[in-house]
Amino acid sequence: MARIISIVSGKGGTGKTTVTANLSVALGEMGKKVLAVDGDLTMANLSLVLGVDDVDVTLHDVLAGEAKLQDAIYMTQFDNVYVLPGAVDWEHVMKADPRKLPEVIKSLKGDYDFILIDCPAGLQLDAMSAMLSGEEALLVTNPEISCLTDTMKVGIVLRKAGLAILGFILNRYGRTENDIPPDAAQDVMDVPLLAVIPEDPAIREGTLEGIPAVKYKPESEGAKAFVKLAQEVEKLAGIKAKVMY
Repeated sequence: MARIISIVSGKGGTGKTTVTANLSVALGEMGKKVLAVDGDLTMANLSLVLGVDDVDVTLHDVLAGEAKLQDAIYMTQFDNVYVLPGAVDWEHVMKADPRKLPEVIKSLKGDYDFILIDCPAGLQLDAMSAMLSGEEALLVTNPEISCLTDTMKVGIVLRKAGLAILGFILNRYGRTENDIPPDAAQDVMDVPLLAVIPEDPAIREGTLEGIPAVKYKPESEGAKAFVKLAQEVEKLAGIKAKVMY
């Protein structure tokens, strides 16, 4: 049975899509069958980061009741990794009903080892529908106090809603000399720090090429950090919240 994990944050621009793509490919290389879901129904771009474009059927068509779910799932060029993409045009956004997302995602539970949901930021209806489609959550934050506190608040809400918070990822660390260090960030977040992802040109370059860094430049520091994250997630996922906290 799949471990369904929501990738979440309190602010936009923290790198959730990049984390979702790289974590998916890293888990795939570990032999896990992975489905990456673009749960950001208004700003979908996960499929592009995974090198899948020009798709005919999307998650939006499924949520609008106009397509079958299996027709919206595509193989990627990466071992064991599939993607459920979103549409990029406003017409599809208007037709899709985000309230159906949890039921759609959980219907796939028996088909994969991991289902990773790239969620919108914040606590609006579309974001909550995506986040609550998961059973566990990974928090993604940047090393800035406003980002840390906003993401912490999202984690508190999700924990109250019954999700197991696996921990947080400190993403894009080292951009500036004013970055909050990992130990201080963990004090703010009050959940385990699973990985520190450095600011690394290889990650940006791979994103532009549609090849996540773990495949684009596997020897880069960013790629190594994502592999370590995948190992941590593989160990932790499936543990119930009451066991962790």
